[in-house]
Amino acid sequence: MTNDTPDPNVSTGKGDAFFDRADKVADTGNWDYAIELYIDGIRRDLGNMERGYIPLREVAMNRKAQGGKGPGVADKLKRRGGKTPEDALANALYMLAKEPGSVEFIELVVKAAKQLNLTQVLKWANDLLFDTQRIANKPSKRILKAVAETYRDLEEYKKAVAAAVLASEVDKNDPDINILLRDVSARFTVQQGGYEEENRSFTRAVKDMNLQVELAQKDAMVKDRTYLATQVEKARAEYLASPTVPGKINAYVDALLKFEDDQHEEQAISALTEAHSQTGAYQFKMRIGDIRIRQMARKRLQAQQEGDEQAAKELARKQLAFELEEFNERVVNYPTDLSIKYELGRRQFLAGRYDDAIVTLQAAQHEPRRRLRAMALLGQAYFKQGLVHEAIETYDRAMSGETPELFAKELGYLLGQALEAAGELERAIDEYSKVTQIDYQYKDARHRLQAIRQKLGEQKND
Repeated sequence: MTNDTPDPNVSTGKGDAFFDRADKVADTGNWDYAIELYIDGIRRDLGNMERGYIPLREVAMNRKAQGGKGPGVADKLKRRGGKTPEDALANALYMLAKEPGSVEFIELVVKAAKQLNLTQVLKWANDLLFDTQRIANKPSKRILKAVAETYRDLEEYKKAVAAAVLASEVDKNDPDINILLRDVSARFTVQQGGYEEENRSFTRAVKDMNLQVELAQKDAMVKDRTYLATQVEKARAEYLASPTVPGKINAYVDALLKFEDDQHEEQAISALTEAHSQTGAYQFKMRIGDIRIRQMARKRLQAQQEGDEQAAKELARKQLAFELEEFNERVVNYPTDLSIKYELGRRQFLAGRYDDAIVTLQAAQHEPRRRLRAMALLGQAYFKQGLVHEAIETYDRAMSGETPELFAKELGYLLGQALEAAGELERAIDEYSKVTQIDYQYKDARHRLQAIRQKLGEQKND
């Protein structure tokens, strides 16, 4: 890098306007639009970890937690590679934001960061890649070797040792892995001062290697099942010593839930049931409900993956019935929490209980973070009950202020439908036209637009 070449790791500030906007959009829960804004900011400020990459990852995780889908075939084709390294990075970040657990997309980010000499981004992405292998049931030797080599090149020798050790556990007889492990272990020892004395021999350093490896593993928080089991036992001991202290109970439950299987989840439910019985605190019963929903969703997904659509539909029906009962109870226990009312209203709408949904969502629309989502559902509930003008007024109110693009499309389309049903065809044309100009392929907006224009044209001719 010459003196005239700017350091890509130094923030330029050129993406601040996009980052500011992304932060505001993220607060509304419009995850998809926020992702696009963060990536636009990163394009202009490649090295800004704090304003770009870190909040982008948070938004991606929130989106995934709320059921956000991964990138479709069209996205994958459109965002494959890139004409420039900057394009390749932006495309990889977009794909990873839509599927934050994808090893493939993390590897693409690592590759792009290397090409652009983005040291901090490379460290961040390599950490993500290492995390995927720590918790994997069958870690990849290839990926772990690459992770260790990247850490070595970054002079992160402690992490390089941890990655190489995990790779050697996958295949103890791989000579390349063993050579790599000895190399990074020796480098780590030197980095820690192992060769400060000239007469200290390599043999002595190697003897220290096992201790250094152990320290590296602890510091790196290796999350394999053995490690998780150790954490569970530690949390369990602290819980048994203080079985009514919320922090100890929740820490034990958190440790159990990391296994993501029925056996450990039932243990968590047992602990929470005991805690609720002893303390009467509803928060523990609510966590039991969350775990039950999680189990039902996992079984439904499994049925879908196995191609048993009938079973998947039945499981979805049972899950919705359970969630209705669960969130009804939560509203009774937390009557002023509007976010819970929104969740109840959403499920009442899905169950076809439109009168109940209207009452619940009328309250939920006053919760700022869920205002637009609540009003979109409220308008649809009115529409389902034949209250078309009330639906129109609800959509108009929702769009009276600044509306993020994703909601502008959805609300505009819903408003167009309601106007069409009310016979206000000129206004319906305006709304469908706006939607089509934002997204030409959004649902059937352009077809509705063309059909109404044709209908009005025929009427004029008559």
